[in-house]
Amino acid sequence: MKQLNIGVPLTVSVFCFLLGTTNHLNAQKTKKDTTKNKQIEEVVVTALGIKRDQRKLGYAITKVETKDITQAGVVNPMEALQGKLPGVEISAGSGGPQSSARIQIRGNTSLGNNNQPLIVVDGVIIDNSITGADQWGSGYDFGNEMKNLNTDVFESVTVLRGAAASALYGSRAANGVIVITTKKGKDKNGLGVRINSSLTTQHVYEGPKFQNEFGAGTAPTFSTDVNGNRFVDASNFFRSYGPKFDGKPVKDIDGRTILWNPQPKNYRNLYQVGFDRKNSFEISGGDAKSTFLLSYTNQEAEGILPRNKFIKNAYYLRATHEFNKYLQIDASFNYNRSFGQNPVPQGGNSSPLFSFIYGLPRSFDAAYWRNNYLDPVKGGIRQDTADPYGMASTYFNIFQNTRTQKENNYIGRLDLKSQITDWLNLLVSGNFNNYNFVNESKILGENPGFSGGSYTVLEGTKEQYMVKFLLNGNFKLTDHLTLNASVGGEDFRSKYKASKQWTNGGLNSPGVFQLSNSIDPITNEPSYSDGQSPKRIQGLYAFANFAWKDQLFIDITGRNDWSSTLAYPDGHGSLSYFYPSFVGNWTFSNSFKLPKWINFGSLRGSLAWVGRDTSPYNTSSGLYYKPDPSAYNTPGGTRIPLTGFNSNSLANLNLKNELSKSIEFGVNMAFFNNRLDFDVSFYKTNTTNQLLTLSLPQESGISQQQINAGNLQNQGIEIIVNAVPVKSSDFRWNTTWTFSQNRDKILELYPGVTEYVINWGMGNDVKSIAIPGQQYGLIQTKYAYARYQAYDANGNKIDDPRNGMKVLKPNGTYLRSDSYQNQGYTTVGKSTPDFLTSFRNTLRYKNLSLSVLIDARVGGDLLSATYNYGVQFGNLASTLQYRDEEKGGIKYIDNAGNTQFGLIPEGVFAQGTEIKDKQGNTRQVGGMTYQEVYDKGWVNPVRTVGYYNNLSSWAGGIREHAIFENTWVSLREARLTYFFKPEMIKPLGLNTLNMSIIGRNLFYIYNKLPDGINPEGKYSNSAGSFAEYGGAPMSRYIGFNLDFSF
Repeated sequence: MKQLNIGVPLTVSVFCFLLGTTNHLNAQKTKKDTTKNKQIEEVVVTALGIKRDQRKLGYAITKVETKDITQAGVVNPMEALQGKLPGVEISAGSGGPQSSARIQIRGNTSLGNNNQPLIVVDGVIIDNSITGADQWGSGYDFGNEMKNLNTDVFESVTVLRGAAASALYGSRAANGVIVITTKKGKDKNGLGVRINSSLTTQHVYEGPKFQNEFGAGTAPTFSTDVNGNRFVDASNFFRSYGPKFDGKPVKDIDGRTILWNPQPKNYRNLYQVGFDRKNSFEISGGDAKSTFLLSYTNQEAEGILPRNKFIKNAYYLRATHEFNKYLQIDASFNYNRSFGQNPVPQGGNSSPLFSFIYGLPRSFDAAYWRNNYLDPVKGGIRQDTADPYGMASTYFNIFQNTRTQKENNYIGRLDLKSQITDWLNLLVSGNFNNYNFVNESKILGENPGFSGGSYTVLEGTKEQYMVKFLLNGNFKLTDHLTLNASVGGEDFRSKYKASKQWTNGGLNSPGVFQLSNSIDPITNEPSYSDGQSPKRIQGLYAFANFAWKDQLFIDITGRNDWSSTLAYPDGHGSLSYFYPSFVGNWTFSNSFKLPKWINFGSLRGSLAWVGRDTSPYNTSSGLYYKPDPSAYNTPGGTRIPLTGFNSNSLANLNLKNELSKSIEFGVNMAFFNNRLDFDVSFYKTNTTNQLLTLSLPQESGISQQQINAGNLQNQGIEIIVNAVPVKSSDFRWNTTWTFSQNRDKILELYPGVTEYVINWGMGNDVKSIAIPGQQYGLIQTKYAYARYQAYDANGNKIDDPRNGMKVLKPNGTYLRSDSYQNQGYTTVGKSTPDFLTSFRNTLRYKNLSLSVLIDARVGGDLLSATYNYGVQFGNLASTLQYRDEEKGGIKYIDNAGNTQFGLIPEGVFAQGTEIKDKQGNTRQVGGMTYQEVYDKGWVNPVRTVGYYNNLSSWAGGIREHAIFENTWVSLREARLTYFFKPEMIKPLGLNTLNMSIIGRNLFYIYNKLPDGINPEGKYSNSAGSFAEYGGAPMSRYIGFNLDFSF
């Protein structure tokens, strides 16, 4: 067989550049376009690390340029890929630089919260699970293993989007796969050294749009004391519907005399300029037999909230040696050590930004209170009247409390390869990924003398081991037909262990964070928990690739897995499951003589199945480890673990694997000497036997059970277009457009189950659900606007032009849907977007390159607690409407003789509604609009402050009014790079030198959310998330990168 040359010659480099990739061009000049009418072999890494020509594949994959990651100035490498991958939606966390990111390929394939793809680095599986908040946005996201990776040693990153591409990876790959390979040394004279250094700063540039015309209170004028001095209304200080700012003295609720001025940027007083500083050093060498590469990376980042930081040290060593043709060895070892501190709360009452929305007036002096939240005499926070605004606890949490997580990650790999004959080779590989962490929560007491407080320590380890083999043969069946076949197997084992202890009753000595400093004993059950979670998957697989005349390519794969999580303790269960795939590619440009302006054309199709197992113990209510440090100790002092029942879950002895069936078709063509290239994919995926947690009635004595149920369908289209509109000897313009649209639908659930809750928002007020016959992630609330429906005298529904209008209570406020005609839960939106798109342009003039990326999300909805409470308390700019006559308010005199401003709400009174008019007469107003009743002189306008308060209040508010279409267009990235010519840097002893200036998340070109609310500030990155609770302000990253080698 002819061997594939992995080296990239000049012709390929030029051509790749024209197709939209960013391989560096050789400095040598060419006299003519050497790529004309030639086909490019773009080598990519596919399943199991097999390298193949991308244009001969029967499924969609995307190759990522590694410098898109290494130069981005981010801790989590996945954040650098936002907007660059068709069919992939990436959401960055809002908890700081260490946050986990949600990666979603081709929609949500499961109704559970885990829709993350599999991450594989040199065959080693990396934990990419989501961490973070609950339905209130509470929680601290320390991130997952992705943040610890050494991105400077990445050689290639390939995204396998379809089931056919990922089938060989087994049940862990049901959501797609991201395959990462790392560098190795090269055969060269002497040692090679590469240094990469970057500094990125993060700047808050915008938050919610606050109003700065009205201060604390609910009345338009101040009350005065006996001396005529104005003072702030202490009973309504938390609202910003008070008097207009006039710059004159007023007595604040804390007794200080202040000038009545707004504090336009008071929330910014909480934030700082964040930074990310990274330095990496790499040394490599080798000869014809052996190579090595040694790398060290140090990265230190601070978030925009004070005391939020992350530090990483990553060490990497890879060595290869060829003993003879029968034995080659390839080994690598990674040690990653990190330290994270004080992730930013992602929402809710603990969110700093949310504090300025919920209950702080626009007159609040943040700069003063930031320096005066402690009691200077007694210690602890200021109490009662000394802290009238209640912000002392927020500042105390930011500046006094410390939450840390220390992590150690050890990753090792050993590959043994034997070239048995010229057509047969064997690969035997083993790897491990061991991870441990210590999470500490050091909470200082807020009481006088800093009494109280607590200390909690959580320790955990993950042990992961895999051994596998792959026997591969190349066969020439006829002169035109070849076969590449492989058989392989693997044994994967993992075990998670964790233990947690915490103090009881406070700390004896304030500020001494040790378990021994607990006031009450900690050896009792409430102060100790422990558990472990073992898992084993064994798999066998086979692969066959037929190639005919470099025109027709057919792949057939099959895999069988045996998962311990589907086995009952006595050994029985549906632990074995098989899934095949069938893939074809017809390169018709090699079959026919096409016009010269068509350079390449191929059609592809695939049919694939992928199985997925569940978490440990879901088939059993049986035993799990639950050690108690106070009992069962051996004479030698060794503690023997106790066992207990697995929570209140009912075992399912018949639990089976999930199964995804995917069909995909695609076309790839290139035109005009490869200056125009497009790739289109159509897919449809059905995931059946969903592994769901079904809630059970309380009288059963248990809370839930795992079941197999449901059929979730995803279908969509993905388009990527590369073009070179302008090309000359010195100038090139690359442009790339991506578009992806996914449509999902719940075809069925469990018999008798009408809905499945995916996620909650604002407590249990709003939910994201799955309903048979509907799309995934519908947003429903029982606190929507009640919608008018007219009835005749016999109780039958009748047509009425006012049907569907909002229904009003007698006092002019809106009626909730659960209080009208049993309307109950109402669908008010959806969490999934209509489509995603991006547009990237790269302009290169000689050695200077400028790349600009625009990223957009169109459609889908977001529940904004920022808006809900910002309206209730009068802090947002949108609440200026109707406050006075200039802003559309209607002036009137209330029953107490006070001048007020109000509005006429849109809506209709329910049938049978009676009101008292201004003279005390009873009036029948059912079916009338408020405008009609007002025109008759029976009612006053609804007071502005009351309207906004009732619209958003906890007790009677309308949650629907805070749900908006979440469409945005972002200037995601801009990068300016200069590649120094060899003759310029040779006197310095350098081989290469590149300098870049990079900007990320620069600004939103368009944001459909009201009041400038951050459209990407969700409280959680779990599946089905649809809400934000203050989140984070908008911030941009500006960085500088220097890369050189010698």
